[in-house]
This record gives sequence, structure tokens and C-alpha cells, in this order.
Amino acid sequence: MKSLKNWILMMIAFMGVQSASAQMRSPLSVNVDYSIAQPLGSLKDYTDKTSFRGWRAGLQYQLNDQLAIGIRSGYQEFFQKLPRAVYPIKGGEISAVQTRTLQVVPILATVQYQLTKPDAKVIPYVGLGAGAANMEYNKYYGEFSDKYTGWQFMATPEVGINIPFGQGSPLLFNASIQYTYSPYKIQEITNYNVVQANVGLRLHIN
Repeated sequence: MKSLKNWILMMIAFMGVQSASAQMRSPLSVNVDYSIAQPLGSLKDYTDKTSFRGWRAGLQYQLNDQLAIGIRSGYQEFFQKLPRAVYPIKGGEISAVQTRTLQVVPILATVQYQLTKPDAKVIPYVGLGAGAANMEYNKYYGEFSDKYTGWQFMATPEVGINIPFGQGSPLLFNASIQYTYSPYKIQEITNYNVVQANVGLRLHIN
């Protein structure tokens, strides 16, 4: 009887630890990251400059200790200025300084899987975002511009880590690398291919 009693007490204690682990942080969290993006492929032909003009923010809900779903948006701008030259345009040619920009605003549904339990000191994860992005292509010739705006499908696989600021802390440091793809075609751009680094914070909301 004493052995049975001890076994029951051990099970209750174990369930209590599991429950504490599951409730370590609120399932709802928000994150804000600063983003740096490197263009690849035909996008690099359009602008070969690394973009330091980016950010992203998201809302996420933990379904359990390791699986979460959410929604994310953000902004990235690519910019490059070319020296004065004679450029062909519709109906003729123009001598001007050419400025190239591409502004990207995605709206993505996300899923994330944490590779450790939430009480770990470092929490690595893999994730995937999919949705649509508003792309604004603008090529300026002095005061004249060649502008195209539209929506396009986008997908973003990602790997990263979350590091809590202390055991059970609702605030975590976040760092990740993502690859972003879109079958975006306009002028000299045949696909949107980008490798992006993100650094920021995640806060679990009670």
C-alpha cells in the first residue's frame, strides 16, 4: 500500500512539473525584428546592394510546447543609384541619373516548430511562412519614373533561435535566417530571391 501511495505521489508531482512547463509562458506572443536582406539571382541584377532598410513583426500562438501558428508582416526596401548615362525609354532615350527601388510588404501565415522544450536555455526552431506580398517596382530617370505595383505569392522557410532572458522569462531574444522566394516577374526581374537575417525580441503576453 505504501509503495502504491508513493507511486501516486510521484505521478502527481510529475504531472505538476509538466503542467508548470506547459504554462511557463503565455501561448500568445508578439515579435519585432530588424531585417537585413541580400538579393540573389535576377534581383541582384536589378540592385546588387544589401538592403539594410527592413523590419518584420508578427503575432504567434503556441498550440503546445513546440508547435505554433501565427501571422506576420513587415517591410523591405532595395535601393541602388546608377551614374548619369543615356538610357532607352518608351519612345526614345533620356540622359539621367537612374535610381532603382523595390519595396516589399508581405502578409504571411506562419507555422513554427521548436526543437526543444520551452524551459531550455536556447530554443532552436524551424519555420515556414506563406502568403502574398505587395511589390512596388520603381525605376526613376531624374524626375520621370517607370512604376509597377502588384501582389504576388511569397514563401519563406526559416531557421532560428530564441533565447529567454532568464528561466521562464516572457521576453526572449530572437535571431533567424530565412530564404524568401516569390515568382515575381517585372522588367529585368524574373524571380524574387532573397536571403534575410533577422534580429529582435519576442514577448509572451499574459
